[in-house]
Amino acid sequence: MKKLISAVLTVSMLLALLAGCGGQTAQETTTAPAGSLEGTLEDLLNQVVTEQPVEFTGGITNLDLTDTSENGLYMLKNYTGLDSAESITEAAAFEPMMGSIAFSMVMVRVAPEADPQTVAQSMKDGIDPRKWICVEADDLKVTGFGDVVMLIMVSSTLDVTAQSYVDAFAKVAGGSVDFQI
Repeated sequence: MKKLISAVLTVSMLLALLAGCGGQTAQETTTAPAGSLEGTLEDLLNQVVTEQPVEFTGGITNLDLTDTSENGLYMLKNYTGLDSAESITEAAAFEPMMGSIAFSMVMVRVAPEADPQTVAQSMKDGIDPRKWICVEADDLKVTGFGDVVMLIMVSSTLDVTAQSYVDAFAKVAGGSVDFQI
């Protein structure tokens, strides 16, 4: 009986692993429109963190833009500052695993019919730099290249600035950005 249960668990784990890897492969092969950045937003966030490392353990959250429930809209607003997902096609955030560090780096891919600078301004106007319980981000920048907009907010008590992440994003984008707010 133990061998049967062990075999079933092994097969289940293998199927879960294959299903998880299959989903990642599909995301990694997506291409962006001309004049934009290739890869998923998760890839791009990781590239920015490679260019400008963080001094904490962080993680990436991919937002489900199809979730229009109260919780889904709260998550969208909390991470991006946007009230709806109608002007974006993808969103991901890199934040610390501990909630007491005021740091949030969010990227969205703007829908073809939307203006990236308008989306960027909406993000800046809508984000809450006091979304954490005990800390506040007082250094905030929004930048964009092609159809990708990045919002970065940090606390000035950290050893980095929002501008250092804008500069890292510019390197990932090939050396410059289209705009900065």
